[in-house]
Amino acid sequence: MNHRFALFAAILGLFAAAAISHAEPPRLTETPFVTVSNPPPIQMLVPGFTVRELPLNLNNLNSFAYAPDGRLFALAYDGNVFELKDTDGDGLEDTATYFYKKDHNEIPASIGMAWGPGGLYIASQGRIIRLRDKGDGTAQLETVTSGWVGPARAAGSSLDAIGMAVDARGNLFFGIGCDDYSAAYRVNKDTGKSEYNVHSERGTIIEVPAGTTNRETIATGLRFTVCLAFNTNGDLFATDQEGATWLPNGNPFDELLYIQRGRHYGFPPRHPKYLPDVIDEPSVFDYAPQHQSTCGLHFNEPTSTSQKIFGPSWWRGDALLTGESRGKIWRTKLVKTADGYVAQNNLIACLTMLTIDAIPTPQGDLLVTCHSGDPDWGTGPQGKGKLFKISYTGDATPQPILTYAASPTETRIVFDRPLDPAQFKNLLAQSSLTMGRYVTAGERFESFRPGYQAVQDQRKIPRYDLPVLAADIAADNRSLILQSLPRTTAVNYAVKIPEPTAPAPSPATIARNLPHSPAIDLLTDLTGVQADWHSATYDKDTPLAWSGWLPHLDLAVAREFTAASAEHAKLFQLLKTPGTLHLRAQLDLWSMLHPAIQPNAQLDYQYPPETVTVIIKSREELKLTTDHQVQQLSPHELHITGIFPKNKWLPLDLTLPTGHAPTLEISWYTDEDPRPRAFPLRRILVPWATPENAQPLASGPRDIPEIVGGDWTRGHDLFFGQQAACYKCHQIGGAGGHIGPDLSNLTYRDYTSVMRDITQPSAAINPDHIAYNIQLTDGDTATGVIIQQTADTITLGQATGENLNIPRTRITNMKASPLSLMPEGLLNSLSAQQQKDLLTFLLTPK
Repeated sequence: MNHRFALFAAILGLFAAAAISHAEPPRLTETPFVTVSNPPPIQMLVPGFTVRELPLNLNNLNSFAYAPDGRLFALAYDGNVFELKDTDGDGLEDTATYFYKKDHNEIPASIGMAWGPGGLYIASQGRIIRLRDKGDGTAQLETVTSGWVGPARAAGSSLDAIGMAVDARGNLFFGIGCDDYSAAYRVNKDTGKSEYNVHSERGTIIEVPAGTTNRETIATGLRFTVCLAFNTNGDLFATDQEGATWLPNGNPFDELLYIQRGRHYGFPPRHPKYLPDVIDEPSVFDYAPQHQSTCGLHFNEPTSTSQKIFGPSWWRGDALLTGESRGKIWRTKLVKTADGYVAQNNLIACLTMLTIDAIPTPQGDLLVTCHSGDPDWGTGPQGKGKLFKISYTGDATPQPILTYAASPTETRIVFDRPLDPAQFKNLLAQSSLTMGRYVTAGERFESFRPGYQAVQDQRKIPRYDLPVLAADIAADNRSLILQSLPRTTAVNYAVKIPEPTAPAPSPATIARNLPHSPAIDLLTDLTGVQADWHSATYDKDTPLAWSGWLPHLDLAVAREFTAASAEHAKLFQLLKTPGTLHLRAQLDLWSMLHPAIQPNAQLDYQYPPETVTVIIKSREELKLTTDHQVQQLSPHELHITGIFPKNKWLPLDLTLPTGHAPTLEISWYTDEDPRPRAFPLRRILVPWATPENAQPLASGPRDIPEIVGGDWTRGHDLFFGQQAACYKCHQIGGAGGHIGPDLSNLTYRDYTSVMRDITQPSAAINPDHIAYNIQLTDGDTATGVIIQQTADTITLGQATGENLNIPRTRITNMKASPLSLMPEGLLNSLSAQQQKDLLTFLLTPK
């Protein structure tokens, strides 16, 4: 174990890789849409949560609401209202008593309920109801306001007014469904003129000031706002249902809307003949692909200091939404800017029932109501539903914060606390990447879908497995790093990684909790910004710098979305010191205020060319390089104006000085509407991303300028010879040792990542090849990779390529090392030509 030369030679090649031979190159392969045959009732896609079913047998429930004193109310699809209680203290509501038991048809099928002054307020057919709290556990029904005109075409089960919210001053807000969802412009077949009336109360959000019966329209162009809710800023949000199936560009997706006074939200959208004088307000977030049926909406914010939030602390304030038609629960983080909200979305659960509402409880759980039956709306008011409670029981479990493309070949998953490498054995074998336009996270748990042609068409679009070539843990133990074939196409990328192993639960816990599949499912794309920061006091020997990814160009937005990331916290701390911040990205500026058109649909008109202006502001002096003319209003404000066609993205190369927490704001407006708006994440792409139709999925031969002049044969001899002796630890093409990872796949990795593995071997440690430091009873120590374990012996793979068998009786302590066996600087012993030769052998086929 003391042969330093052998140690040096053997560990030269110890960097992360997967076993794929030169003769069988990994390639993109089309993958079928496969779902789990028997998925659990609720599959959490993030770790640390348990699910229990409530012992209640109730008809389908539509809405939840809490009173300020903690009482929980549930509005049934059949119009009854229950108070739910936990009588035995086990954390599950087990009794349901009538708060209001309807007679005949006082409360038709309704969805939308909120607590307000004096009781519960319900949006119902033709009126708003208050169930006045009588103080004895029951309520008296009262009409608050009524009298609006009924719809030209009844929708569903005569749903009319839907969605209800009450602000801090006691003002009521509710939605009234659109006039005719199947003929939104209401074109008279005889005259050819539209009978749609933007001044009607149909398809609007209505405010009723506290203590009055007056109604004021505050927003138009709504289809069916199933749920309304206020966030902690006092801003009103709504979920609105997809409408493009009936109107090609009317609500192409299910939407989360920020409701602002006087705005029109696109159902029906602007039309040169039927509706020429409106501007269609974009949504804050579109829940894609089509036909998700966004329903429940609640903000994860306690109303008192004694209440808890659902999930980890950094989930505070996030919107929690349900998707009825495919059984989904999303967590959407919102950041407010001077020009609107920016949303960052994560799918956290897939369910096997129609998911209607999910409300955070004062105890920090999430209470979920599901309907029985198939989409849409299942078994109706008389069907039996189920209630579930999701609890955050693994608060010490690392949670994924961010998933992003760090380079064309590298995907990073950042966690909110350090990972235990020992819990990620077989990481490579259990990790996967799937790419495609309609790929989503956790789709293998999607057990049902609504019966629309658009949904069937989505499933026919090709999807591809993107081979994962290496899987490592970053040096700070807070990120997983997946290396794959290069990809630059701006589509969705679903990531599956193993869930960290946890202590086995007790039999009682197993009996109480519903089953789940141990995996983490995430979604990423090619949105984001390449960021580089360098200190003003740059020292070539010890440079102070930061390089990485940001989700947004607006620094305040980026900071909020990365607040739980320790690595990004370093950047924002560094920005307080003198230096230079360099940001590179692309902006997709096509069709900014024009609603998207449903695939394969056509309009009876064409939108005029849209002139877009981008506004970039900072307290610091800005420098910008782009391929469009820049108007510099001042050293602190730049404007870029132009007409940007589809898939012609605007490149931005920005620099600004740092030293006092610099600011950078970015917004946009068009010639049709001068009001500035915030950039959604989907409009900002990394500098190396390309539009989906701009390049084929298959990639050609690689050009690696760093190794030009290298000789493959000489590199082969170095690898398998005694000077480098990499073969003692590693295999290529089936030849070599087993202590380190098989390196056969390096011909499909990029030069930068391989050089990083050699020169910074501890930057990313493969969890299947963790080095362990072992203390022995005689005071000696041993270090190596565990090759095999039995009840009596541990076999340790040594850096010499030899194995050491250690009886367990000789071991006093065993701890995973944070460092790789491979020291830094090993390439220094090779000449520049030898380095090129070795890298040529590793990175190129024979």
